[in-house]
Amino acid sequence: MIDAAAVLAQTIRVVIALVLAFVAAGVFLAFGLFQAWTGDAHPAEIGAAVGAGLVGASVIGGLSFVPALIAVLFSEMLRLRGIVFHLAAGGLIALALWVMQDAGGQAAGVQGAPSGLPRGSLVVLAAGFVGGFVYWLLAGRQAGCWRMKAPSPRDTSDPSE
Repeated sequence: MIDAAAVLAQTIRVVIALVLAFVAAGVFLAFGLFQAWTGDAHPAEIGAAVGAGLVGASVIGGLSFVPALIAVLFSEMLRLRGIVFHLAAGGLIALALWVMQDAGGQAAGVQGAPSGLPRGSLVVLAAGFVGGFVYWLLAGRQAGCWRMKAPSPRDTSDPSE
């Protein structure tokens, strides 16, 4: 059985959580790649990094929307509420998109990076973790809450007795 009100509430949570996860990942990437958050950074530099993060969030959302939606549907159908699934999904989606942009071999592998990953891969992986965590915090912890448990066939007692 499905509770229609719970489906609507979870759908709203999922949409808001996805948008905020994309924004969190974009801002994290902007600060991670541009290193704007230093003790002596000018406020305009920090503002530019936040602005770049918000623009980056739209790019991240556009590129990762379909894989993220598949991960969301997977977690909702199987009631996967654990943080590990959501962190792993966010990280894998981010890393896969980052590595695919390098499929043409434009950038050489970074010395010291695991298995010759493109430059910035660890920051992108961490941004995926941040996005996955934000999604889990807002909607993932309640994955599958819209599915009502079927009553047990053995439980035939009347609660009013």
